[in-house]
Amino acid sequence: MGDVSVPKDAVAKLGRVEGDLRVGQGARVEPEGAVIEVTGRVICEGEAEFQGSLSCSEFSARGAWGFGGKIKIHGDLKVIGEVRVENGQLSIDGSLDAATVNIDKALWVGGNARADDFDVGGVLEVRGNIMGKKVDVGGSFKVQGAADVDEVDVGGSVDIAGPVKCAQLDVGGMARIGGGEVSKDVDVGGKFESTKPLKFSKIDVGGLATLSEGGEGGDIDVGGKFESRADLSFNSLDVGGLASINGNGKGVEVDVGGLLRVSGSLTLEKDLDIGGRAYVGAELRLDSLEVGGSMEADQIVAQNSIEVGGDLKTIKGAKGDSVELGHGSRTTGPIVARIVNVGHGGKVEDVYADKLELEHGSRARNLYFREGEIEAGVHIEGEVLYTDTIESSPDVRFAKQPSKVNELPKPPL
Repeated sequence: MGDVSVPKDAVAKLGRVEGDLRVGQGARVEPEGAVIEVTGRVICEGEAEFQGSLSCSEFSARGAWGFGGKIKIHGDLKVIGEVRVENGQLSIDGSLDAATVNIDKALWVGGNARADDFDVGGVLEVRGNIMGKKVDVGGSFKVQGAADVDEVDVGGSVDIAGPVKCAQLDVGGMARIGGGEVSKDVDVGGKFESTKPLKFSKIDVGGLATLSEGGEGGDIDVGGKFESRADLSFNSLDVGGLASINGNGKGVEVDVGGLLRVSGSLTLEKDLDIGGRAYVGAELRLDSLEVGGSMEADQIVAQNSIEVGGDLKTIKGAKGDSVELGHGSRTTGPIVARIVNVGHGGKVEDVYADKLELEHGSRARNLYFREGEIEAGVHIEGEVLYTDTIESSPDVRFAKQPSKVNELPKPPL
């Protein structure tokens, strides 16, 4: 059988076509066997329906008057070359296998979908898995299975229930994926969520980002709110508003404009910079700490400086090369450092320092230092032990007179 044409609104039963198959507007093609086999091209001139699986070299719908309509295939579609639907929609009950796919409006696939390139102007929905090199969708992209695609570029929304394996995920609006790995960039304009553990190189989200089961990777940059509901390892974490890790965090550096909350421990190779408040449920270990507001942790160990503008609360204490507390700061837990400066009106408990400065109006419990300077209006409620020198204003109130000793008590940390 050579080239075959099915007239408009006609019904034809076909098995194998040795050539091209042209299908008129509103026509229906039924299979003689399991599959309609076409060695050449299938060209649909408007809406058409195939009542079984179809295989061909190329598939196109370019209908009359530029209207492609909706093409329905009640089975699988296997195409050696390109699938193209101009100004129309394609619905496949089974699986899709092609080299390239170009659909103006919408593509629905009931099974798996495989092609090197998918280019869909409106909606792409796949009930199974999808595999390819690139997916480019103008509207929404939804996959109920897994996605193994090198590059995903979607103008609207993405919803992939299964795990992903891709290099680039670029979404203008909202994206939700089922974990997996993105080897290069996750770039989402609005909201991003990974429902399973995610490996990543970079996450860049304009609004809200959530890792429901944590993850590991490189840089995280979120304009609004970031949440990891399990352990997280990263390079840098930069969040404009609120950042939270429900578990342990491990990385290089953190910069949060508002509030940081970590339920477990947080270990950083470099700095933690918080504009507002920070809470760490267990140990905070890092190079330097700078908090504009209040800081709370079970224990803080810094290789270099600790600077807190507001209150500092620990259970086991804070240790650094230098500790600087802002005006009116309230501190609980011992402080251990080479240099300690308490701003005016501040309140501390036990301090162990090489060099100590208490500004006017501050309060302390016990002080242990080598050199100390205590300004006017300071009240010391406990003992003061030093090894070298002390300079104090005459109106400093000491519960006990300072004592010079040969050796200071051992710090608690």
